[in-house]
Amino acid sequence: MINKRAMKNMENSNIPSQVTGKKLDITEERTYRTSEEAVAAFDRARERLYAINQWQDFAGTASATFELVNALGQVLSRPPQVGDYVKVDIPGPGSLVGKGYDWVRVTQLEDRREDRYVQLSLQPSMPPEILRDRDEVAHFFKPIASTNIEVQLTGLTLHVNYYGRNEETNLASESLIENARNAFIGLGAKIGLSYPQWKRLVEGILGD
Repeated sequence: MINKRAMKNMENSNIPSQVTGKKLDITEERTYRTSEEAVAAFDRARERLYAINQWQDFAGTASATFELVNALGQVLSRPPQVGDYVKVDIPGPGSLVGKGYDWVRVTQLEDRREDRYVQLSLQPSMPPEILRDRDEVAHFFKPIASTNIEVQLTGLTLHVNYYGRNEETNLASESLIENARNAFIGLGAKIGLSYPQWKRLVEGILGD
């Protein structure tokens, strides 16, 4: 259950409103003894949030894999920027529209280092232009869905929060096979099968 402090954080952030479908909230925090330790922990968590290509390492075994790529489908080793794509390989059948992968795009990035606050938002998208052969979202959720992760230092306490918003299954494909696949994966997410992975990722970003 989301705590009161996390609720206050949400009021001061740009987390999308929940208007339809399912939502998922995961919050983790750790308190440090000194400001130096707390700031160092924030900097590490910020780097891990930005290290999208390593998210599966932070989330552990049986996790989806993530790759930050550009419009040409080339893997990027730099921090994410708004407009970048993320190629997601989830356990189970892949998206036909996405050439075997689900695709999301970086839609929001807020980095206020002076306030010790970072927020990254991703939303389902079509594949990069060079890999696209139809104008369809390659994801089991509709485009309105979003994945939002924030890292915030409040005093000596470091917070890492995950907010999944407006999670509705995408059944708009022209392909019946794609719709069946999305229904299968989407149902699993709705009944909570995605929760352990996101919780492990949040814990991994928070760090030791």
